[in-house]
Amino acid sequence: MKKRLSARSRYFFWLSAALVGALLAVALLAPILAPNSPSATDLSNALIRSSSQYPWGTDALGRCLMSRVLYGARISIISSLVITLTVFSVGILVGVTAGYYGGIIDIVLNKLITIMQAFPKIILAIAIAGLLGIGIGNMIFALCLVEWAEYARMARSFTYSEKQRSYVKAARVCGESSLRIILKRIIPNIAYPLIVNASLGIASVIMEIAALSYLGVGVKEPMAEWGTMINIGRNYLQTDTQLVFIPGLALFITAAIFNLFGEKLRDRLKNQ
Repeated sequence: MKKRLSARSRYFFWLSAALVGALLAVALLAPILAPNSPSATDLSNALIRSSSQYPWGTDALGRCLMSRVLYGARISIISSLVITLTVFSVGILVGVTAGYYGGIIDIVLNKLITIMQAFPKIILAIAIAGLLGIGIGNMIFALCLVEWAEYARMARSFTYSEKQRSYVKAARVCGESSLRIILKRIIPNIAYPLIVNASLGIASVIMEIAALSYLGVGVKEPMAEWGTMINIGRNYLQTDTQLVFIPGLALFITAAIFNLFGEKLRDRLKNQ
């Protein structure tokens, strides 16, 4: 029974990994896969349902929905990976530093982490992005500012527990430097739960990117992004549901695939 469950778990892990790989391929190959320019307007072909030239129809400005969804995948997926990698790195740096050295360093950094986590992330991101101005760069910066604290809190907690273990004390007695202990001993042993949290967090970041763009403080028109497309499409919701349904479905499927991958990665690392 255990072997059957184990084989099934491996199957779903590799399936989810393949789906994530397919999404990354679509994002990177969007200029090749897109049948039209995502920003080219043609008012004579506005709000077309489907045609040979526009497989998924067009929006109110005659722009190809399929092309915009594909380019939207590029923005959403690549931006979410950049944000996740950045906050993962910053969070580990801050958390491990606070947890290992303790004292005044830990007090100051822990207070900073607590302050950042005292505010709802999405509201704080909206405020920061609104102050900085509309644009993909400002949106990424705003999300990085509000996301790093969660990883720092986890890294601090794990580091504090890990440094009490005998192998770390033995390394100190043997004369290993603090930097070597952190890089060679502590980080490799606390990385797994942080990696799992990061993989599960990618879906949330994708949703936050869409939310900021939907609210008008994220990606700026005419750049294609799913949240922006949904915001524009809601004005035609009663007559052309595809303008909301297609980017909304793309957003849902992408978030679900990354969420599935995160869960299966967690199960795989847990059983190792």
